[in-house]
Amino acid sequence: MKKLIVLLCMSVLSLSVFAQSEKGHVYLKNGSIIKGKYSYFNNGKQLKVESAGNVWIFDADDVDHIASKREGETMFNEDAVTDVKWFFRTELGVLAGNSDNSQTAPFSITGSVNYLVNPNFSAGLGLGVEFLKESYMPVYANFEYRFRKQQTSPYVFLKAGYQVPIEDSNEIYYDVYPIWSSFAPWPGDMAQNGFDCKGGVLINPGVGFQQMFSRNFGMNFAVGYQFHRLSYDGDNDYSLDIDYNRATVKIGIIFN
Repeated sequence: MKKLIVLLCMSVLSLSVFAQSEKGHVYLKNGSIIKGKYSYFNNGKQLKVESAGNVWIFDADDVDHIASKREGETMFNEDAVTDVKWFFRTELGVLAGNSDNSQTAPFSITGSVNYLVNPNFSAGLGLGVEFLKESYMPVYANFEYRFRKQQTSPYVFLKAGYQVPIEDSNEIYYDVYPIWSSFAPWPGDMAQNGFDCKGGVLINPGVGFQQMFSRNFGMNFAVGYQFHRLSYDGDNDYSLDIDYNRATVKIGIIFN
């Protein structure tokens, strides 16, 4: 118990020290700009700046303003990125599903080109490759809403489109009957049926978190739910639909 209390006290102290020291740009009234680690002391009357191994002490009255990483350097502010309207997002991940499925976690890679409609909302088009029972190319529209304009921001997204098959089906299915029939065949009538994959619709809503490391480069992590229905056609009007309900887990790279 004593060790736990000591650990909590040390954690609180560490957080306090961290909170008092930040990195940013210090703008002085004489026109000088110093980038480094800064902190106020002497009841806020003086400012200490550490940069490149040097330490400067300034009176608070000599400081015009400070642009810290926490308060400034926003991703979409008018001063920094007024010309950034297009960005490309590529993501790698898995479609995690039921352990009873033949494909428990198919691999997925997608990429989209997006246009910034306003500082928070973007829309775009994308495609990729997903390895289900067959290989498919998802073609989709992508919509994203960011909750903050800063470099670090959570966001929500919606992908909606169609899974286009890019290879023939090698699957053999049993107990499949014509789509126009309302009765299943007798057990003795069950047979092997080969089908051609036709693809199907997909819907993928989710949430994510992105971090821009510079004006033109960033990364994101996203999770969501993906539904897609794959349709198959066979001979003699035989048909088959397979629904996939998957959790998407992806990491991505953003380029402006």
